[in-house]
Amino acid sequence: MGRRSVTWRVGGILLGVCGLLGLAGARIIGASVVQQILIDVLWALGILVFAIGFSRAGSVVARRPLGVSALVVLALAPLTVNLSYALAPVQVISAQPSTAWTAFAVSLTASAVSVAAGAVAATQIARLGAVPARWRWAPMWALGISVGCAVLVQGVWVALGAAGADQGVLVAAGAIGWLGMLAPTLGLGVVALIAAATDRPDSVEVFRSS
Repeated sequence: MGRRSVTWRVGGILLGVCGLLGLAGARIIGASVVQQILIDVLWALGILVFAIGFSRAGSVVARRPLGVSALVVLALAPLTVNLSYALAPVQVISAQPSTAWTAFAVSLTASAVSVAAGAVAATQIARLGAVPARWRWAPMWALGISVGCAVLVQGVWVALGAAGADQGVLVAAGAIGWLGMLAPTLGLGVVALIAAATDRPDSVEVFRSS
């Protein structure tokens, strides 16, 4: 088994477990804050494994600075924001409107940064050739599905605010939200495991060292 396959297996398992924990909900972990931090840690570890790899050939961006930097930002942004929320007193956030707006602005900024970093990373993965052609567009598809679902859910909530709640619409919005969460976690994890199982290191030359 080549180091590239090991990288994809480890990264795929981490992202897959991240998605499964998110899908299972707080019942498994027992506390929503602990659950979210654990999910964020697994996400960060999985993305960092793909970024750095157990060898240069294992890195999905061939350890190029731009790609690695984008993946590091993508990996750590959710954990940083949710850790700051976990460490901040809930009473302070809920009691002070200015603090609540600041928290909302930080969350929105972090989401924008994550999307931008994800777009850069997915573009680098697609163009550098460190990932075989049949798999290299998977991150871009996952990003598109995730962002598209987030936009749809926000649109549904805006519509519900204007027209009133409807149980069927709420269920649909929840399903769309889960799809958006599972695409870059469980979805990419499964793709990575399939790629590792079908990888043939001798058939693909990746960045011959000078």
